[in-house]
Amino acid sequence: MSPKKRILRALADQQGRSDSAAPLHPSTIPGFDQAPEKYQQTINSLLKDRLIEGFKDQEGRMAITLNTHRQRDIRRLLRPAWAHPVVLLVLLALFAAAGVSFLI
Repeated sequence: MSPKKRILRALADQQGRSDSAAPLHPSTIPGFDQAPEKYQQTINSLLKDRLIEGFKDQEGRMAITLNTHRQRDIRRLLRPAWAHPVVLLVLLALFAAAGVSFLI
C-alpha cells in the first residue's frame, strides 16, 4: 500500500473508532518509522491538497486529521480497485457477452 493510502486509511480508521475527528501523530502511522522522509513528504502533499489538516497539539507536536469537507474525495481514493466505475463497466460487459454467448 502506498504511503498516501496508508496515511489516509490510518486517519479514517482513527475517525471511525471515535465520534469526532481525533488527531493522530504521524509517527504512530504504520510504516512511518521505516521511511520517515517519504511519509513526511506524503503528509506535506496531503496538506497541500487539503485532504488532511495539520496543527500542533497541546504538547507542541504535529497532529493531523482528515479534512471533513473533503470526505467524498477521501472515500474515492480509499475505495478498492474493483469498485472503480471502469472496472465495474468492464465486468458488466464481460457478463453481458457471456450471457449472449449462452443464448446463441
